[in-house]
Amino acid sequence: MEITYRIIQPAEYNIFYELICKDESWWAFSPSFGQFSAGDWNSYCGNENVLSLGCFVDNAPAGLLQGIAFSDASRAMRIAVIAFREYAKIAPVMMRGAADWVFASIDCACMFGEVPSTNRHVMNLLQKTGFEKQGSIPELYWSDAKQKFVNASIVVCTPESLRKAKLDANIDI
Repeated sequence: MEITYRIIQPAEYNIFYELICKDESWWAFSPSFGQFSAGDWNSYCGNENVLSLGCFVDNAPAGLLQGIAFSDASRAMRIAVIAFREYAKIAPVMMRGAADWVFASIDCACMFGEVPSTNRHVMNLLQKTGFEKQGSIPELYWSDAKQKFVNASIVVCTPESLRKAKLDANIDI
């Protein structure tokens, strides 16, 4: 099994959009994704300020990391990630590889995101990947399952926390 990473090209935008829709996993990728049309998705992916890093397993699309700089004067990148269901078992490996790619290829001091605190599965995955919980935002997301607003955890990954996660997973650095 070969895992590779590369910036996805305009001809691939719809492939990733359709896979996210097919998996019915837009909620894991970004709470606002349900509001995207295919055209909006293509415009977003094509924005020069957005990194759309595809993860491929044996050349098949397996996941996506999208990031955007927090500001023009920042080395922090806000990200959203997804591993397609077929590849869920290797999601920590894929995510660590994507984080390696970002830190090696871009002048980035950290990646951060917000995750519904009720989503323990994703929080566990992110911790295995080097993301650490730094705080919370009260009632950031609406939960259809709970029929109420839920808090979000703020998670951050740095090159140092990624190295620690790799050591914890017994991966050669």
